[in-house]
Amino acid sequence: MAVRYFSHPLRIVGDLATVALTTDADRHVRDKILTILFTSPGERVNRPAFGVGLRRTLFEGIDDLMLAALRFRIIQGLRRDLGPEVAVDELRIVPAPDHGEVSIFIDYHRVADQVPHGLEVRL
Repeated sequence: MAVRYFSHPLRIVGDLATVALTTDADRHVRDKILTILFTSPGERVNRPAFGVGLRRTLFEGIDDLMLAALRFRIIQGLRRDLGPEVAVDELRIVPAPDHGEVSIFIDYHRVADQVPHGLEVRL
């Protein structure tokens, strides 16, 4: 029988007794990373340090200090909240101040299978 994971974010499907599940481990990890990136610290009950809070980055100016702080928050948040499940291989932040955008590229692998994956998030 295949391993099943809760979908992130957790959602109810159909009646209240049915919870959305997935058997795709890669999607499960990707969803967990996105949940960590977009959850603000203090948003989760009993886990005040959980999350990176990328939404607040939308209102910050794009400069070297902001990019360094963003890099630190992302790396610390992923290490803290994913623990030994995922290893971040590389994190690239590419600013485009003329367009008011920041692109975040995360190269990672699941420790269980060592298969490399990538994720791109644009703010």
